[in-house]
Amino acid sequence: MNPIKTLVLGASLVLTPLTVSALDLLQAYELALANDPEYLAAQAANRAAQEARPQALAGLLPSAEASGNTRYNDQESSSVVAGGGSEKFNSHGYQLSLRQPVFRWDRWVQLEQADLSIQQANAVLDAAHQDLIQRITSRYLDVLRAEDNLEFVRKTKEAIGRQLNQAEQRFEVGLIAITDVEEAKAAYDLAVTDEIRADNDLANAHEALREIIGEYHYEVQGFKDDLPLERPDPEDIDAWTAIALEQNLNLQAALFASENAREEIRRRSAEGHYPTLDAVASRSYSKSGGGTFGGTSNKTDAIGLELVVPLYTGGFASSRVEEARHLYRQATDQREQARRAAQRLARDAYLGVLADISRIKAFEQSLVSTRTALKATEAGFQVGTRTTVDVVNAQVERFRASRDLAASRYDYVINSLALKLAAGTLSPEDIEYFSSWLKP
Repeated sequence: MNPIKTLVLGASLVLTPLTVSALDLLQAYELALANDPEYLAAQAANRAAQEARPQALAGLLPSAEASGNTRYNDQESSSVVAGGGSEKFNSHGYQLSLRQPVFRWDRWVQLEQADLSIQQANAVLDAAHQDLIQRITSRYLDVLRAEDNLEFVRKTKEAIGRQLNQAEQRFEVGLIAITDVEEAKAAYDLAVTDEIRADNDLANAHEALREIIGEYHYEVQGFKDDLPLERPDPEDIDAWTAIALEQNLNLQAALFASENAREEIRRRSAEGHYPTLDAVASRSYSKSGGGTFGGTSNKTDAIGLELVVPLYTGGFASSRVEEARHLYRQATDQREQARRAAQRLARDAYLGVLADISRIKAFEQSLVSTRTALKATEAGFQVGTRTTVDVVNAQVERFRASRDLAASRYDYVINSLALKLAAGTLSPEDIEYFSSWLKP
């Protein structure tokens, strides 16, 4: 290939953005499912937790082991009767043993704990999935917020720039003082710094989104202007609180954790104070090449019961039980904290949804009012009753009303998801539903 063409092609690859297609909310969710390290870690932790049952069950099943040995012996001996001597010989042997627990109460309790641990892990994973839905939606909307704010800042800067140009023209013909020009210039300089900050905020929002989905998307789809505003169903804060106390996944995980901690008291009591009984069978064989008669061999088969009764461990067993009691108390307190948190989150989100609906309607009316006010101010400027500053201020208020309306819509989406998250009913269908609100 021509070296110049190769250089041009390489430069084009460097300058081409990583992803140029517009990203919608459902695509962002699918990318997050595949790439979010936090959720992937939760999946790995869940798979690890599933191994608790086979490990606990293994303690109740037979265990077998085999061992063998071979040795080279260089033996010297002395005897008054037979005299002394030395001999060199090999010896070897093996042993097979089989053990079947008959009574191990601590291991039965451990099997029950394994089931509780798996149930807790499943609740934690489901909670992580719902949290992922909430996080990806929040990060996606943060990009839209940053874009809206950047547009507001840029439009404000443009309006102030027009004011500055007009002020300079009027100063040149002697209609205003230089102080008016300096004031307009100071306002424009502040608008420039606001634009730099807003542009940086947008870059940070994109970076936060990439942290979850694993790749850059510099274009995201925005929401339509006519969003359907749905009040919570049922429209009863106490009903949502009751649902949260019954289905909140973090609370369910805390409940399983407290039950597991309670069972740990039983397990440690059995481990340190209960007798154990095992059925044991073994076979051993050994052969030695030395000795007066040219070597010996032994073969032994045995079967029986082995009983162990703990008597005294220096207080270790009792201390372990006492430690488990304190850990159970800790788990019950954490369960109560999770219960109160679920109740608070459900009520906060419920009230937030209602407040957002009211705010959206208020901002819609405010947007209409600011548009009317801008038209009136521009008309007054044409006839000389309003100044350029009045026009700029009216334009800024219209831009701000538009930005605040969009922000209140994003808040409505977030609080709607937060309400279902608190109630433990958030699902991918909610992502699909809100994705239908995006612009085509």
